[in-house]
This record gives sequence, structure tokens and C-alpha cells, in this order.
Amino acid sequence: MDSSIVQNVLQGIFSAAFLASILRVATPILLPSLGALISDRAGVINIGLEGTMLIAAFTGVVFSAYARDWFAADIATTFGPWFGMLLGVLMGVLVALLLGFFHLKLKASLILSGIAINFLGQAATVVVMYELTGDRGTTQGGLKSMKMPFIQLPEFLSDIPVVSFFFKVFDNQSVMTWIAIIAVFVVWYFLYRTPIGIHLRAVGENPNAAASVGIRVQRIRYLALALSGVLAALGGVHLSMGYLTFFQNNMSSGRGYIALATPYLGGGNPIGTGFAAFIFAFFEALSIRIGTLDIPSMLPQMLPYIATIMALVIYALQSQLTVRVRTLRSAEGEMFDASFWKAIQQLSVLHMFMAMIAVLGIIVCLSMYSAPDGFKSLVQGWDESDVRVYGGVIGLISLGLILVNLPFMLKVERIGHKIWYSAATSIAALWLYLGLLLMLFLRTTALKEVSGIGGIILGLAFAAAFWVLMGGRYLLQNPRGTPAAA
Repeated sequence: MDSSIVQNVLQGIFSAAFLASILRVATPILLPSLGALISDRAGVINIGLEGTMLIAAFTGVVFSAYARDWFAADIATTFGPWFGMLLGVLMGVLVALLLGFFHLKLKASLILSGIAINFLGQAATVVVMYELTGDRGTTQGGLKSMKMPFIQLPEFLSDIPVVSFFFKVFDNQSVMTWIAIIAVFVVWYFLYRTPIGIHLRAVGENPNAAASVGIRVQRIRYLALALSGVLAALGGVHLSMGYLTFFQNNMSSGRGYIALATPYLGGGNPIGTGFAAFIFAFFEALSIRIGTLDIPSMLPQMLPYIATIMALVIYALQSQLTVRVRTLRSAEGEMFDASFWKAIQQLSVLHMFMAMIAVLGIIVCLSMYSAPDGFKSLVQGWDESDVRVYGGVIGLISLGLILVNLPFMLKVERIGHKIWYSAATSIAALWLYLGLLLMLFLRTTALKEVSGIGGIILGLAFAAAFWVLMGGRYLLQNPRGTPAAA
């Protein structure tokens, strides 16, 4: 492969355009994720997010298209997209309430009811689409949908240093993206600063206790499902009307299922859920960028789903640790050192994350061994043996990173007992990743001649600083992890 192609891919990744693409990709993940969070905090997580998104996406396209015939031309141009969005949201609410009726009224299984909603969304949209357009795959030829408006920032911002970079990121983004970003803070305020939000969280924590103080549990859960339907529907509308003007069969592509996992990775709060959604979006946007390289297409397509599995593994391990910490808090009472265990928990996430990224290296290694022809063109002059040699190096390094971090994943107390060993392994792993990332970044700048040494030095500095900030400083001050009076 021509080195200029690789260079163009790197420049594309380290650019404002790439960050802008992350925002676009994050929108249909973030909105249903917030919906999943609200319903989960009420104790009735909306399993039917996938079907809700599909139904809302299709409804928005249909009614925005018919708005051209129902309204005058000038009114249709302005009001048509919003009309489609409102009808899509209404359908999302009705679908969510249907799930609530099955589960809360008829006492059907929440999981089975949600799966049924998902199947309904996939099948019903195809049936109605075929009746309206004669096509089972897309509405592109039969319904001329409308697009949601885009937000243009003031041009003078592009002339301000530093601000101009963020101007390129946020300028000309769909209004749906801005709604998603604002929704993070609105949902946070709703859950933690309003009486209804407090009641909703109380119902999710202990419905019997909530009912004993007069909270209408069923009503709150219906409300939570309705709100999750609103947010999931907005995510679906973005798919079909944010940047496209048509509906495509199964266009949600599993985003509703990813949205179910995002709140857990985000720690059960809107801000964390937002960060988690952007992590998934980063991997999806990255898969699109590196998909332009001449490598097997299945490898980049796997990235978003591998990220989902990684997130669930980290969440499961952290949940176990949280239970153990709560047990210690009860056992030790006033002698419990909360700061020590907070540092342990944060550094354990670092060890887990380093090992999970190394799993990607194992997958790359296996791909290079199983399909060497797909990688030969990455570097001019490579043959199959070169691909396998470098694949083996990647595999050995990745396996080593997993093995050195594994002891601190299996027993997190070792982080406090073997501080320097923990520090060396986590900083070395982080140094490797950050050093490589910074080296690739410097290759796209005027400093490409010193990108190697620059990446090594900056990577080490950032890795050490990150370890200290994640809790290493406290452990160094308390080397034996001796609990201090709370």
C-alpha cells in the first residue's frame, strides 16, 4: 500500500473532522443510552430500545415525506422535519408504554416482552415499507423524506486561536446531535434535582419502601418507560433524518442493544453514560476510518462490538469489587479507609482496561496469521512471512500485557500490597499505548522527524502522570494500605 494512504488515514484520525464524526456517530447511541438509564433507575430497563428506534426512524421518514403533500411548500420545508420527528417520538412513547402494559399490567417477562418489541420493530417496518414503496430494503426510491436542520455556529469563532479547532468540531452538526448533548445535562438534572427524579430512583432502589411512603410505583415506572421511549425515538429519528433522508431495513444495526450496556459502563449516572457512549462512538468512527485501509473488512467492523464486550467485562469485575468494598465498610466501621479503596478501585480499572486493549492485539495477531494476504499491502515489500512475524510480535506483546495485569484483576488487593509492581506494569502498558498513539500523532505534524523519540518521552510522562492521578499518589503516601480513621 502507498504510504500516503496510511498517512491520510492517520491525518484523518488526528483531526477535528474525526472528532466531529464521533459526535455524529455518538448521537444514536447516546440518546437511547440515556433512555435505558432512566428506565433502569426505575427498575424496568427498556429492553425494546432496538425496536423502538426502528419504528420511530420509519415513522419520522413517512410523515416528513407526506408533509410535502399535506402542507404548503414553505410550511412543509420548515415544519416537515419537526412534524416527522414529533410523530416518531409519539410512536416511540406508544411502543414503550406497550412494553409497560405487557410487563406491569399483564405481568409478562420484561426480557421476553422487550425481545418481542424488537422483533415487532424489525418486521413491522418492513411490511409497512413494502406496502408504501414496494421495496423491502429502503424507502429511498418511494418516499422523499426531509432532513432535520443543521446548526451553524457564528463564523467569527473560526478566527479565534484554539477556539477555531472546536468550531470545526461543532459547526454544521445536526440539531439532533445538539439535542443529545443537552439531554445529558437535562437527564442529570431530572434524576438528581427534581422530586419526580428522586422518586424514580427510590422506586428503582426499593419499590416496597417507596410505596410505603406514598410513591405510586406503577405510575413512576410507566413514566420512566415513556421517557426512555422519547429518547430512543430521538435516536432512531437521527438515523433516518439526521444525515440521511430515507429509512433502511434494520438501520439501527444493534445500537439499541449497545445502549443497554452503556449505562452500566457509565456507573449509572448520565454524565458517565455520556462518556461511555462517546467511547463506543470512538471505536465505531475508528472502524470506519481504518476500514479504508486494504485489510480484511471484518476486522474494523468488529471494533464496536468488541468494545461492548470489554465494557461489560470491566463492569462485571467492578461490580464484584464494589460488593467486596461494601462488605469491608460494614466490617471495619470507623477504621474503614475510603480513600484507600477508592484509589484501589480506580487503579483496578486501569489494569482491566490495559488488559482489555491487549485483547485487541490478540485479535489482530490471529487475523494476521489467518489472512496474511489482507495485510501484505500495508507496507511496501511485505510478504506473508513478514506479516506473520509482525503478527507474532503483536501477539506476544499483547499476551505479556494480559499476563502482567491479570494478577491485579483477579485479586485487586495486590495493588495495595505490591504498589511498585502494580505501578510498573500499569505505567509500562499505558506507556506502550500512549507512546504509540503520540508517535502516530506527531507523524501527522511538522515534528514527524522526531516522532519516535517524542512519542516515547511524552508517552512515559503522560502514563506516569495518569497513574498518579488515578490513585497512585495516595498509595505512595500509604505504602502498606494501612486504614486510616474515616
